[in-house]
Amino acid sequence: MSEQQPVTETVADDALVMTQRVGAPPEAVFEFFVDPEKLMRWMGTKAELDPRPGGRFWVNVNGTDIAVGEYLTVERPGRVAFTWGWDASTAVPAGSSTVTITLTADGDGTVVELRHEGLPGGAGDQHAEGWNHFLPLLAAAAGRG
Repeated sequence: MSEQQPVTETVADDALVMTQRVGAPPEAVFEFFVDPEKLMRWMGTKAELDPRPGGRFWVNVNGTDIAVGEYLTVERPGRVAFTWGWDASTAVPAGSSTVTITLTADGDGTVVELRHEGLPGGAGDQHAEGWNHFLPLLAAAAGRG
């Protein structure tokens, strides 16, 4: 699997699954979902994270759009899940969908599986486009350490 382009599979109208290979072990990749400084290396201009069940997930993704939710699962080094939505959005309100990240060792790297569920009709394509942009940035950032 390429470390450059993620693979997208639409599971249903309200869910998508994407995979991305990263040239770093799961322990290292995990930190890019729970450490605000590392998350901002691949997504966001500002992040406030409290990586524990019920803890805050807040990311200013591009200087304008703010993703808001809370952590549901934090299981080092293989799984993290959080709710996801957009601040002040009626289409995908804050915390209205769920992102689950599963990290699987693959030789000297990691396969990142991202499952985004609960997206309303039409939002799946937009989010697939966004994740297709950001997952290769994760691979580049985590691969550098």
